[in-house]
Amino acid sequence: MWGRAVCAVAALGAVLSGCSRAGSVPAGPAHVLRIAYAGDPGSLVPLIAIDQEIIAIDTLFCQTLVGLSGDNREIPILVTRVPTRQNGDISPDGTRITYRLRHGVRFADGVEFTSADVAFTYRAIFDPRNRATSVDPYRRIVALQTPGRYTVVVRLREPWNAAVAVLFAQADYVYGILPKHAFPDTKVVGTRWEDAPFGTGPFRVTQWRRGDRIIFEPNRYYSPQPRLRQIVLQIVPNLNSNFVTLRSGAVDVGTLTPENVEQAAKIGGIRVVRVPENATGLLYMQTQASPTNDLHVRRAVANALDYAALQDAWLHEYPPAGSFLPPPIVTWHGVTIRPYPHDSVAAARELNAAGWRMKDGVRERAGVALTAVIGANSEDPINVRIATMVQAQLSAVGMRATIKTDPTRIWFSPAGLLRSGKATVLVQSWVGGGDPEQSLNFRCVQAVKGDANHSFYCSKAFEALFDDQARTPSVKDREHDFDAIAMLIHRDVPAIPLYYEQRFQGVSRRVTGYGINMLWIPVAPERWDAL
Repeated sequence: MWGRAVCAVAALGAVLSGCSRAGSVPAGPAHVLRIAYAGDPGSLVPLIAIDQEIIAIDTLFCQTLVGLSGDNREIPILVTRVPTRQNGDISPDGTRITYRLRHGVRFADGVEFTSADVAFTYRAIFDPRNRATSVDPYRRIVALQTPGRYTVVVRLREPWNAAVAVLFAQADYVYGILPKHAFPDTKVVGTRWEDAPFGTGPFRVTQWRRGDRIIFEPNRYYSPQPRLRQIVLQIVPNLNSNFVTLRSGAVDVGTLTPENVEQAAKIGGIRVVRVPENATGLLYMQTQASPTNDLHVRRAVANALDYAALQDAWLHEYPPAGSFLPPPIVTWHGVTIRPYPHDSVAAARELNAAGWRMKDGVRERAGVALTAVIGANSEDPINVRIATMVQAQLSAVGMRATIKTDPTRIWFSPAGLLRSGKATVLVQSWVGGGDPEQSLNFRCVQAVKGDANHSFYCSKAFEALFDDQARTPSVKDREHDFDAIAMLIHRDVPAIPLYYEQRFQGVSRRVTGYGINMLWIPVAPERWDAL
């Protein structure tokens, strides 16, 4: 896609001369890790971070109570152990969680971390001046108490199995613990701390040249001390430039796209890292408006698609999907769901059952043509390619589909195609959190304009299973609930899974210990190094 190799001047504080040939990518300074970032953050306050990369960056300095390992298992970060019913830190009725904080942890200014900081962060989430991105999970808390300097007790309104994986944890939104003493009150946004933020993490921000770079240096009170003496987050305007800076040796880590993974693998001194994400590429179907409010039509769409051909849209770089639940989140080896077959005869049979008869290449019912609107984000090339291919494949079974697109800023807005219900079929990915519950966006309460249920699907069976997985004290029963949910979604076809997403990164071979989990969050960054 990028054509011939391009010589580029990368704005990294030095002019790079010429293009790097394979095997001659120049190395950077020892113990300095340079990471290319395609965005330009307006803030580093964890409470308002919505972009996944910014959320990940925040965890370098602002730690959570509970985190995720490289293999996506819950691990203690600022607590001595992950609360469970088995160890007694979750009450038998599931409504009380006790967090036992680690002793001797210090913020980057030397002040000790205590339960008061957890309570402060909790209050800051509800301060309207901070505009926290996701308050609802914390509204499930009846009371947060600090009976001791190293003890926090959370009381929930009702049993909620996902609580430990969501509250002050590495989830879809990540609220690390803020230093109470750094603020005059619970207003965090717009304070002096925001210019050079710090927490209990292995690093702290020492420089932030907006639009250019963010520099992190070790928290000298962190144990064990980080191996790196500096992380330079270089702001690179887009993923094309991101790849160019990686190829030139100007950065050590850069994000790759399906279009340049193959090129990156041929660069000497660079290895391609593939991290399975908690994300699935889907086709959502509007279940409350014609024609896809008819199960026969939804099944016909599922059978009409040529899934082998659709893989060309993502250049075969992602594995094909069967369930809407991605493998990283299904840790119990859930029920096997076979992908929908490409079967034009079955598609015709379903459309006939719904009363749509073929006439001159287009299906009609009562003199009305079978039509659809396919919605896609115009700035996502994979989604646009998928939309174009789906349009042709639906045409082959007699459905006349029109493609409509929105730019990103409109696509995700309440009035955009994704959330408004105006499209029949939507091309979009869904990214979950640290618990399987956060990969479910098919609840009735979410089936409203502007919310996350893009299919407007509402099922009593789904609601019963969702409620049970939230409350049941049995881990096995909860796993069975998720299996049943996966089967239900497959049967009712509110969405068609296409592929499981992966995070592609080019990483210099001089980098050691580097790793991220399924949410892109750094894993043990104190062990990272650049030699």
